[in-house]
Amino acid sequence: MATAVATVSRDIGERDGSTIKYSWPLTSTNVDGQPVEWTEWADRTWTVTGTWGGATCSFEGSNDGSVYVTLSNAAGGTAATKTADGALAIIETPRYVRPKLTTAGTDAVLTVIMIARRHTGMRT
Repeated sequence: MATAVATVSRDIGERDGSTIKYSWPLTSTNVDGQPVEWTEWADRTWTVTGTWGGATCSFEGSNDGSVYVTLSNAAGGTAATKTADGALAIIETPRYVRPKLTTAGTDAVLTVIMIARRHTGMRT
């Protein structure tokens, strides 16, 4: 299995450098999203859409880049996972984040997008 490379889009939204978009194409054969470093990004929203085939998408974080744990959903503090199209926000702000299909499913083809925005004091 290969790691799904993150595509990065900058200067979205206000076009002042305060918003960034990461996108990962996860499939039943490419279950790991490439980790991205995001300590400067305060506000973040994740969306997941596509063909699920029984897959479960987890949102993971790490402070050392090698040991990853499932993060918490801001709406209720439960594990940040999805099994159908939807959006969520994350409570924690680890150094690295990534999406991962913890259950690969059958013929799953998902697009995971994270929009992140710098807090006001860091905007350019």
